[in-house]
Amino acid sequence: MTDKRTPVTGDQRKEPKRDVMNRVAMVQDILRRWDPIGVAPGEFGPADEYDSYAPSIVSMVVQGCTSEELSKHLEVIRVETIGVEANPDRDREIAGEILEVIRENERSGR
Repeated sequence: MTDKRTPVTGDQRKEPKRDVMNRVAMVQDILRRWDPIGVAPGEFGPADEYDSYAPSIVSMVVQGCTSEELSKHLEVIRVETIGVEANPDRDREIAGEILEVIRENERSGR
């Protein structure tokens, strides 16, 4: 049996990685505005203060999480991981922004 798949070029292999990295960067920007600690990343605190949370958030969104699920995830990060007070309104707002930017990115094929 012969393999009838079209060969994948180097650029085609890199495209999905570029897409993922672009989404992660967009989420990182939003998380810097979320700023549950209040350190103004890049101004008074490290610019990458919340960057490590972005890949798992992107993964959740790409897998189809709801706004409520993402909001709860942000709350867990805020309260259990970082150890600051809950702010469900802000977490819902940021979850909505994240969902909007990633879904718009997917629709536009960027």
